[in-house]
Amino acid sequence: MDNLRLRLNSTFASYFKEVIYGGTDGIVTTFAVVAGFAGATLSVSETTQLTFMVVLLFGLANLFADAASMGLGNFLSVRSEKDHYRITRGKEQELIQQDPAHERKETIGVLQAKGFTYEQAATLADTYKHNEEYWLDFLMHHKQGISDPRKEKEVFTGLTTFSSFVVFGAIPLLPFILQLSDDTAVVFFYSCIGTCIALVLLGLLKWRVIGVRLHRAVTEVVLVGGVAAVIAYFVGTFFAM
Repeated sequence: MDNLRLRLNSTFASYFKEVIYGGTDGIVTTFAVVAGFAGATLSVSETTQLTFMVVLLFGLANLFADAASMGLGNFLSVRSEKDHYRITRGKEQELIQQDPAHERKETIGVLQAKGFTYEQAATLADTYKHNEEYWLDFLMHHKQGISDPRKEKEVFTGLTTFSSFVVFGAIPLLPFILQLSDDTAVVFFYSCIGTCIALVLLGLLKWRVIGVRLHRAVTEVVLVGGVAAVIAYFVGTFFAM
């Protein structure tokens, strides 16, 4: 049971970047629509029902369109990164096979730059020659400066981004979906509260998974998301008539 829990935590942690990325962007982007309309219409005499319909129409359209865009974008990004790694690794492998002496010299140079003496670096380079895969890993990471993305699952990466965007991004819209009040200003206030709660939840999730200090995790997420939300609201006020 403990091993299963550890594997689940490890799997979740590996996609945590997408959860934070998608969740934060979902909250801020959707709230931007809500705040933009609120800033433009709160001072305008319009029916509450019309305001709700407009916010929901644009909010939901934006929510799913942007979620799909980000999910597919992440999918293509990981796929491209893997293609680039594969091609570069293939070229590096050809160099090892065609001119091992030159690659040994470069390996020694890399190791010396990391603090090894020439003798130590030469010994390590000669050891790497007996394990081509490890030697390639070393050269890709330390010579080319490229991390190995081959274990990343682009489908899961894209789905995680999409799901996180939709789940967290829907929170600012909930007060309008549920129509918690007939007063647009009150519903917008509830949306602000929901947005703050969603950002705090993301911060708590970051604290729980990564293990950084609680106040730092929550403050960072809330500040970044809050600044973007405030900017969106004030941009909306410029369109008030």
